[in-house]
Amino acid sequence: MPVADQPKTEYFFSMYGTAVRYTTSSSLLAVPVEELLRHFRRNSLGESVPLTLCFQAVQDRAEIPPILSPAARHLCSGTGVPAGGRPEDELPYTVSQDRGRLIVDFHDAGMFVIDRAQGSAEGYLIKPQRMPASLIEYLFHLVLIELLRSRGLYTVHATALKKNGLGILIPGNSGRGKTTSFISLLRSGYQYLSDDHPLFRDAGDYVELLPFPIKINVTEDTIAFFPELRDAPDHLLHPRFPKRAFYAEEVYPTSIGACCRPALVLFPQVVDAPRSHLEPLPKSRAMELLLPQALLVYDAEVARREFQVLAKLVQQVECYRLHFGRDILDLPKLITPLLERTK
Repeated sequence: MPVADQPKTEYFFSMYGTAVRYTTSSSLLAVPVEELLRHFRRNSLGESVPLTLCFQAVQDRAEIPPILSPAARHLCSGTGVPAGGRPEDELPYTVSQDRGRLIVDFHDAGMFVIDRAQGSAEGYLIKPQRMPASLIEYLFHLVLIELLRSRGLYTVHATALKKNGLGILIPGNSGRGKTTSFISLLRSGYQYLSDDHPLFRDAGDYVELLPFPIKINVTEDTIAFFPELRDAPDHLLHPRFPKRAFYAEEVYPTSIGACCRPALVLFPQVVDAPRSHLEPLPKSRAMELLLPQALLVYDAEVARREFQVLAKLVQQVECYRLHFGRDILDLPKLITPLLERTK
């Protein structure tokens, strides 16, 4: 049966006033998306006009219908150099602009057509049965965020927590201590907002931080720091290539925090020292460090709006370099008093 004629199942989600409809004919492409957006699942969407995404499974690149026209303009390419030990880091890609649509070609993995003006996207994944679920989640997330930007919702590569009504962002690449510092705070009673990509939006007087709760991905090195993870039964620490993952609420007596105003941004850096310490950062330096943690933007107007919101975020918070030492379990003693002083 041709790909376009295969029967599809619809899934509905609502993300902070933005409705999302996802359709697919493949359970392989349904389960990871349901997992990613499980806290946003709805039975229907009411009268709102949704963002619409349709992903389809194909077994050969020849099954993908012709997409690029002769007028397509090349925007950028990536070599797929591994950066964080994740399968998505090794994907070569090419991005083109074609008749108002963004075409993202991941070559042997698949192709995506994103129409921001229409609020829609189509995706074709090649042999998804050979893909780890985390890769399917990653590809869906990239496409979803590109559409959410048109509705004023943005993201950044960071962990995020909340305590006493105030938010903390911890941006950074893998290996910087981002997730380890995040868990150290989480286990002390901080509320969970996101392990990897919180959302944020302009709320007028300030920038609002929005939860995007997902499984928390951890390496074996990170697990070794925390007794409750080292001793956790196998059913709590789920295998997730190349790491393992757990739900915050299954391990810690915490809850998912509500939308809040961020007060601190911490840029972690692991140091060989007995004690952690904080180094205040100028706003300009914090902005330089934060910008690379945002996803690439291919539309000039969207890029301008997102930059303005990020700049506004940096202006409203206190920014620090967190030199993360060997006192991992004592990190809340350093951060919590600082957070209290920002009220």
